[in-house]
Amino acid sequence: MDVFQKQLDRSLSTVPQRFLANLIAKKLRTQGIKVRKSVPDKIAEHVLAGNGKPFKYGAGSPSRNITLTLTESDVSELGTALEKFLDTGIQKFIPDLAGRLAKDLVKHLRSRWEEEHALQATEVFLFRERPEERWGEALNGLRILLTCVREWGGSAYARRQSAGHAKALWHEILLRLHVRACQVTDEIICLLENGFADGAMARWRTLHELAVVATVIHQHGEEIAERYHAHQAVESKRAMRKYASCYALLGQRPLSSREVSRIDKAYNAAISKYGKDFDSDYGWAIYHLKKRKVTFADLAQEAGRADMRSYYQMGNDNVHAGIKSLFVRLGLVDNYKRLLAGRSNAGLADPGQNTAHTLMQISVLVCLSEPVLDDIVAAETIRLLRDDVVRSFFRAHQRLRRDDKRSKRSGEKATA
Repeated sequence: MDVFQKQLDRSLSTVPQRFLANLIAKKLRTQGIKVRKSVPDKIAEHVLAGNGKPFKYGAGSPSRNITLTLTESDVSELGTALEKFLDTGIQKFIPDLAGRLAKDLVKHLRSRWEEEHALQATEVFLFRERPEERWGEALNGLRILLTCVREWGGSAYARRQSAGHAKALWHEILLRLHVRACQVTDEIICLLENGFADGAMARWRTLHELAVVATVIHQHGEEIAERYHAHQAVESKRAMRKYASCYALLGQRPLSSREVSRIDKAYNAAISKYGKDFDSDYGWAIYHLKKRKVTFADLAQEAGRADMRSYYQMGNDNVHAGIKSLFVRLGLVDNYKRLLAGRSNAGLADPGQNTAHTLMQISVLVCLSEPVLDDIVAAETIRLLRDDVVRSFFRAHQRLRRDDKRSKRSGEKATA
């Protein structure tokens, strides 16, 4: 904005010269004198500079003396025009100026972006050394945990495939939930190591939902897995309705009649088979939870995860635009009066610990569905790794709080 303000001030400073140039051009026309368009502007610049010498223009051309006289009436007319411009005309002038300045500013930013990008990349690189220095042990533990979980899930799935097990739908659903949980965990680690604790908590919210759904499906087996799978028809129908209401505004094309027919057919078949209540958000769980309307809180209760309700709400705060998310930030250490617009070295403990717990829960659930000795050993290994991660995050958090208190005391003494 400083660039804009400077350019605005520069442009406004030329306004008197422009009005004087217009007056000079008018006087030249009155005398029947034709000159280039740039000449009146140069004469005005010469006059306003306070230069008492005659104005000379066009070296090498045949000499020609021209006399221009500004009367009191001319000065009065000039003053009136300027006042009128400052009172009303400037409102029309600024939008046009802003448009031209914006184009210049974009051009300027693009011309030096390579340099700016290199500077920002260096700052990010230097910043990332701080989380690694303070939280490195915990982050490495979480990375190791994720690596083991991925390998365990892959080997358990491959073993079932090679053994020629019947492809039960609930096995496939659990596997897909586990695969997505691994990806979300990787995203969480990426956010943590880059200093985005609040973003990591928001992604943990998704991980928690995956674990809850996996637990409920694991508890009730094949039948609820079929309902969960069939609920795609309901979600597709909803997506189609929303698209139909806004595709024109987006400048897109409507769905083809064939696609609409396919979605309607699948939806009608699902409702016919499972009832009209199947159309609700968690309609796939209504029958087994024996409720006409199921909420996520009901699923969490059924899965034995109701104790995570407060953390789940913290994750919600970081997803939505509620007022709480504007004032309470994990990345700020007990000082929510401050503002945080980027990275922070604080607040990694809660999302880190929660991720370790939840990843282990869904992994044990999926990979121990048909256990052999290798699975039992892997599960115990995962548990030990989880415990180490939780302790490491806790120790790093405690050190951070001590360092913060020490820093504040030092600041108070310096001020005193």
